[in-house]
Amino acid sequence: MFRHIVFTRFENPAEQVPVAREMLLKLPAIIPEIVTMEVGADELHEARSFDMALTVTFNKKQDLPVYANHPEHVKVREYIGSHARASAAVDYEF
Repeated sequence: MFRHIVFTRFENPAEQVPVAREMLLKLPAIIPEIVTMEVGADELHEARSFDMALTVTFNKKQDLPVYANHPEHVKVREYIGSHARASAAVDYEF
């Protein structure tokens, strides 16, 4: 199994997190390589916090680029990228 985790800080999280979350949660029905997906909004709002966390699980590492380059994911990535102040990612096998 392979896991992809992304944390994002947005310019205006109150507006942009719900939009990004809605867009992301449509992807499992479109991209068959996604085994599981969770999207969460930060609730503590501490100085070190990011605004949104995305966790995606795949059967194998090779599924990540299929997901990453899928046209529907590219649309989501472009939306998030146009509103993100910062992001961090971790990808690992388990």
